Amino acid sequence: MAIDFSHWPHKVLNIVVYVTLLSGNLYSAFGGGKDQDSPYFSHHQSYITPASFVFFIWTLIHFLLGGMVVYQWFTDKVHQAIGWHFIMASVFNAIWLALWSADHNILALIALFFATGAVSYIYYRLKEQETADHLLDVIFLHLPFSLYHAWIFVLLIINVFAVISPIREDGPSTFQTILAIAGLAFIASTVIGYIEYKQGDVAGALVLAWYLFGVFAHQSEPAIHWTALGLGIAVAFYTLKPFMLRLVGRRTGESAPLLG
Repeated sequence: MAIDFSHWPHKVLNIVVYVTLLSGNLYSAFGGGKDQDSPYFSHHQSYITPASFVFFIWTLIHFLLGGMVVYQWFTDKVHQAIGWHFIMASVFNAIWLALWSADHNILALIALFFATGAVSYIYYRLKEQETADHLLDVIFLHLPFSLYHAWIFVLLIINVFAVISPIREDGPSTFQTILAIAGLAFIASTVIGYIEYKQGDVAGALVLAWYLFGVFAHQSEPAIHWTALGLGIAVAFYTLKPFMLRLVGRRTGESAPLLG
């Protein structure tokens, strides 16, 4: 494939914001140690905070987005699909990270709303208007935003609970336990949208299952602990639906290609 220099200022800015976001997340993960307040070893604990290993899904997301900023030089489809919204998402995501690390949880939540809106726009545009013509489109265009969309939704809920239901020294109240279970159920229920909407987004659904298993691993309150496990198993099994439909030969909208 020949290199395509059309829209090069936009492509260069995509690289700049990608590197900025990557650098911020790398520093948060490794630069300050476990006492640093970051998305990975955070003091902003709530009763739906997962184990720290869950946050390393950023590794996969960044790898795929890195492939996207390279792939954009060989096809105009990336520019057409994401427009300037990837730049907006990356900027607001970086702002969220800075505010979250500085204990400005409410301001961080506002920034994350904007980042989520930008990622959601890209995600639904890909689902509605851009089909995957070949494997590179799947891996470096559709897949990264399937993962990113599900993950930023999880971050949004984590941030909301950090504001409204932080942990207490004497453990969760009954209301906090019920609220946490409701939050986990809400996250799990969104898997229906990922699997039933358009092509059946297994990648996004698996991000939610990964998160729920992380909550199971981290939370010790029995009701929350076991609810997270049960919901995680249910979500993981539900993601098999598109594959089962394919197996029995049902080529409907819900059994179409899983990412494109």
